[in-house]
Amino acid sequence: MWTIKNKYVVLIGALLAQVTIAGLYAWSIFGRALEVERGWGSNEILVPYALAQFVFAFSTLFSGWLVDRKGPRIALVIGGLLYGSGLILSSFVTSPALLYLTYGVLSGAGVGFVYVCPLSTLIKWFPKNRGMITGLSVGVFGGGSIIFQRVISNFLTITDVSGAFLYLGMISMSLILAGALLTNNPVGFVKQAGEKGEGDYTTAEMVKTKKFKLIWVMYWLAVIPGLLVLGAAKNIGIEVAGLEAVAATSVISILAVSNAGSRLVSGALSDKYGVLNVLKGIFAITIISLLFLSFLAQIKPFFYLGVVGVAVGYGGFLALFPTFTNQEFGSYRYASNYGVVYQAYGLAALSGIFLKSLVGSYTTTFIFSTFVVGAGLAVAFMLSERKSELVPEKAA
Repeated sequence: MWTIKNKYVVLIGALLAQVTIAGLYAWSIFGRALEVERGWGSNEILVPYALAQFVFAFSTLFSGWLVDRKGPRIALVIGGLLYGSGLILSSFVTSPALLYLTYGVLSGAGVGFVYVCPLSTLIKWFPKNRGMITGLSVGVFGGGSIIFQRVISNFLTITDVSGAFLYLGMISMSLILAGALLTNNPVGFVKQAGEKGEGDYTTAEMVKTKKFKLIWVMYWLAVIPGLLVLGAAKNIGIEVAGLEAVAATSVISILAVSNAGSRLVSGALSDKYGVLNVLKGIFAITIISLLFLSFLAQIKPFFYLGVVGVAVGYGGFLALFPTFTNQEFGSYRYASNYGVVYQAYGLAALSGIFLKSLVGSYTTTFIFSTFVVGAGLAVAFMLSERKSELVPEKAA
C-alpha cells in the first residue's frame, strides 16, 4: 500500500472521513421520518441515537489501541465498513429493536473507529499547531451535521426513510474508504512510535495518575448539558421558550453553527493562551448560559443566548480535551489514552438523559446542570498545565 508524504493531502483525507460521520448528528431528520412513516413513538426513535452515541464512545477504546499500533488507515477502513453497513442494513429493518442493532451498534461503532483517526493522525503531522488542528478536526465533525441535515432531507423528498438510509450508507462508506486511502502517519513515525519519550505515558501509567482522574471527571461534568441541548433542541425550544415548531426546528441549525465555530476558535485560542485557561473560560460561558435557560428563557433573546452559549461550550470542550490529553500524557499512546478519557463522554450522554428523567422538566434540569458544570470548573482549578516544552513532538 502506498504512503502519502504530503501533510495537506493527509489533511484532506482525514477530514473527508471525519465530516462523513457527522451524519450521526442529523439523526433527528430520520427520527421524524420514522414517526411519520411508521408511527413509531418518541422513545423508540430516541434509543437508536442514544445507543449510537454510547457505542461510539465505547468503541474508541478499541480503535485507539488499533491506531497506536497499526496506524490510522486500517481503523478508517473498519470504521467505514461498519458505519456504511449499519446504515445500509437499517434500510431493511422493520422494527425498532433491529434498528437498535443496525444503527445504534454497527453505525455507532463505525463512528468510533473513524473519529479517533483524524485527531491522532493530524496532531502528528502538525505538531506545532495541536490546538488549531484538533479544533479543525472536531469542528468539521460538528459542522458536518449541517451538511447532512440537508442531504438526508433531500433524500427524503425523492424516496422513503428506507431509501434514505440506503443512499446515505453507500455514499458514506465510499467517502470514508476514499479518505482512508489518503491517510497515514508521517514517514518515520512508525519507528518513532516504538520509542517512549520523556513525559510520555502508556495508558496503564496514565490511568494511575491523579491528573487523569481529575481530567476524566471534569470532561464528564463539562459535556452533560451540551449533549442534552443538542440532542433535544427542538423540544427544548417548544417547552422552555414557547417557540412554534418551525422556529424550534431552526434552533438545530443555530446550534450546529455555534458548536462547529467554537471548536475551531477554541482550538486556536488554546495554542496562544494555554488549554487550561481557555477551558476555564468556556466553563464560565456554559454556567452563564445555563442560568439564562433556567431563569430567563421566556425572554427570546436570552433563550437564544443560552442555547448558543451551551453549544459554544460543548464545542470548545470537544476541541480542548483531546489537546489537553495529548499535552499532559504525550504522543506515545495518544489514541489509546484519549480513547479512555473519551469514555467520560459516553457516560455524560447517559447522565443527561437520566438527569432529565429524574427531575422532570428541562428548566429544572438546567438548574441542576448549572451546579454540575460549576463542579467541573472547580475541578479545573485543581489542575495545573504542563510546560509545552516538556511535551514531545514526534512528527516530521
